[in-house]
Formats: sequence, structure tokens, C-alpha cells
Amino acid sequence: MAAHKKARTKRITSSIKRAIALKGIVREDTVSQISKEYDCSRTTVYNQHRKALQAPNQAFDEEDDSVLYTVPVTKPFIKQVALALGMICKSSYRDTKVFIKSIFDYSVSVGSIFNVMEDASEKAKAINDSYDLSLIKTSAADELFHRNKPILDVVDIDSRFCALLAKADRRDYETWGIHLLDLQSQGYAPETTLMDSAKGLIKGHAEVLPNTARRLDHFHLIKDLKDCGRFLKHQEDSAITKAFHLQRKANNARNEADNQYYSDAALIAFNAIIVLEDNRRKFNLLSQWLQYDVLQLPGHEPYTRAVLYDFILREMTALSDKQPHRISDIVTSLYTQREALLDVANTLNEKFTKLAKKYNQPVARLWDLCFVTRYDIGSLKYNEKANALENLMGSDYDKIEDEVLGILENTHRCSSMIENLNGRIRPYLAEQKEVTQKKLDLLQFYLNHKPFARSKHERLINASYG
Repeated sequence: MAAHKKARTKRITSSIKRAIALKGIVREDTVSQISKEYDCSRTTVYNQHRKALQAPNQAFDEEDDSVLYTVPVTKPFIKQVALALGMICKSSYRDTKVFIKSIFDYSVSVGSIFNVMEDASEKAKAINDSYDLSLIKTSAADELFHRNKPILDVVDIDSRFCALLAKADRRDYETWGIHLLDLQSQGYAPETTLMDSAKGLIKGHAEVLPNTARRLDHFHLIKDLKDCGRFLKHQEDSAITKAFHLQRKANNARNEADNQYYSDAALIAFNAIIVLEDNRRKFNLLSQWLQYDVLQLPGHEPYTRAVLYDFILREMTALSDKQPHRISDIVTSLYTQREALLDVANTLNEKFTKLAKKYNQPVARLWDLCFVTRYDIGSLKYNEKANALENLMGSDYDKIEDEVLGILENTHRCSSMIENLNGRIRPYLAEQKEVTQKKLDLLQFYLNHKPFARSKHERLINASYG
């Protein structure tokens, strides 16, 4: 009986496996061609390809357990950790206690953590009160609430420095006046302050800072316009739904009387839709004119804005007579806030007048240049208008344009920075947590020394204000 010879398994060297893997990754040849070239199976090619792809993943997934550095865990270090958890991570006292016990195996009481925060608050208040606020030229003031109690805040628009963060029982002009007097003792006397239409806020600034220009914030009015536009759209959509519902009832009516009743009701409903749609379109158009042609900084000179403002006001008043709900509130705001809303255009006019004298140019020409800045610099419209103005202004055109852009950038019409500050404060104002003035003093200090995580201004990312 012939002896059966056992088939010898072919071994592939490491270099060949590496070559097969690389060929499989590059995929210049098919798997079949690679297997023929190296006299191996297709499965072998797939296996080497898979190993080659796993290698970089494993290289990046490997954990490096080498010691980066050692820190002596002392009591001052524990206090620093507790303070950082409270301010950076917004942790509660009990969560801070659990963290310190879990990470450092060190027991600390809730009372001790409270004392750490209190001591830090007293030091923070002393530093807050030592700042020279005379450098603030344009500020914004507002109010936010915690448990229905107001918190008064003031921010420097240019630097985002929080000048005031005070808990109060009321927000009347006397309360605002007291806190403004405290700021005034630190040199606070801005040229312009942006604010909303809160009566106490306005009167308090008027009495304590009579030489400070009070500019009404455009943001809240624009927000009201958009909210009203959405309301009118929803009202129209509801009317359409109602009309089609009545039409279906008319189509499904079992007798002539019901058919006639629902048909008449549907006709009235469809006619109402036409009126609602017309009112909505007019309101949206007037709102766009107000936002982009009256309130926006790059635009027309003050006289044209005032004429357009009055026209918009008359048309909106006519609309409010047809549909008083919501629109009448907008009309009231436009009537009472006219001068304050148009103040920013007058401020621009004063700055453009000085610039016109400097370069011996007509003020109207600078307003034309201001309007041109609305267009994208790469657009045909911009180049056409800019070239025409350059021919009129001569070699000073580039200098004048740069200064006009600088004026627009440094003239503020919205209290966006105070809203930004409020957004940074609100995560610390949880309803279940008590907020004391000491905590606000510490929070004010922390926010003033914390660089922004992201901003188009490099100085806000790379440096704190301390």
C-alpha cells in the first residue's frame, strides 16, 4: 500500500505579506491579480489587507500610561480644585465634595466648600471695586431675573468687561441710580449707553448720568417685528385650515340646508384669508424697510431715514386699524421710541461731518460711501458705485473708506454684548440654587478674567482683562 504523502503548507514570509498588504491598500491591481502574482489565495490577500488597516488604528488606540507630571495635593490645592469646580464646571457643593473624595480620597465637608467660596468672593469684590471704569466709552445695561428678582448688569461693549453685576429687590430708577452712583465713584462716565425701553433703567441713567447719551437698543424692536411676522403667518395658516375644514363639511353635507350653511361659512373664511395674507405681506415689507433701510448702520443720511420711518409708521398704523392685535403694540413702540431709534443715524452724521471737514469732502458724499458698504466687496454693484465715488474723491478715497468702516464698526446700535453677558451668567442661575450677592461678585470676577473660547477678536481669546 502506497504511503500517502502529507501536503506541505506553503509559508509566506513577512516581507511578502507586507507587499501583499500594501498592494491591497493601493488597489492598483484586483484581488485576483494580486493572488496570482504572489501565488496565494484571495483569502490571504484579504487577511493581509485587513491587518494593514488595523495597524494604524491600533497605533492610535494604544493608551499611554506614562506619568505626565506629579502634583502635591495640599489643602490649598484642594481649595483651588473646589473653587475651579464651582466656577468652571458650575458644580454644586455636594458634587464638588464627591469629586474630591473620588479623585483625591480626601474628605471635605459642604461647609468647608462654602467657606472656600465665601473667602474667594470677598477677595473678588475687593478687586472688582478697585477697577478704574473711566476707560469705558460705550456701555450697555440690562436686567435679568432669578426667582423673579432682578439682577442688574452693565458691560463695556468694546472689551466685554462686566462693570456691574448686582442683585436687587426692585428695578426702579432709584435702585438703578444707587448702583450707578457706586460705579460713578470708580470713574464710570461713558459717552453712550445702550439699553432697552425699561422705564427704571432709562430714568436712572438720565438722573445719574445726564451727560451720557442714551441710545435705545434696536435688537428688541427687531425681535418684536419678527415675532409679530411669525404670529401673522400662523394666524393665516390657521385661517386656511379652518376654511378647508368648512369646505369639507360643505362637500360632505347630507342635505341642502347644511351644504348652504357650510358653503357660506367657507366663502367668508376664504375671503378672510385674502385679507390676512395681504396684511402679512404688507407688514413683512414694512418690517424689512424698517430693519434694513432705517435702522441698519450702512444706509441713507438721517433725513431720508426719518422720512421713511414716518411713512412706515403711518402704514403700520393703518394696518393696526384693520388688525389691532400685536401690530398695535409695534405701532406704540414706534411712536414712543422714534427719536431714540433714529439717534444712531444722527451720531453717524456727527462723525461723518468731522471726517468730511478733515478731507474737504461733502457730507452727502460720505453718506454715499456709507451706503456702498452694504454691498459685498466682490460684487459688481459695489465696484460700480465705489469706482464712481473714487473718481469724485480722488486719491483720498481709500483712506476715507477705511475711516468710514472704522466709524461703522465702533458705532453700536444693538446691545448684543449685554445679551451675550446674560447668556454667560444664566447657567449659574439655576432656580433650585440660591444666588447671593457674594456669589455674583465672584462670578463677575471670574467672567472678567476668563478668555473667550472662540471669537473673531483675537484679543478676547488670548488674554483676560485682569
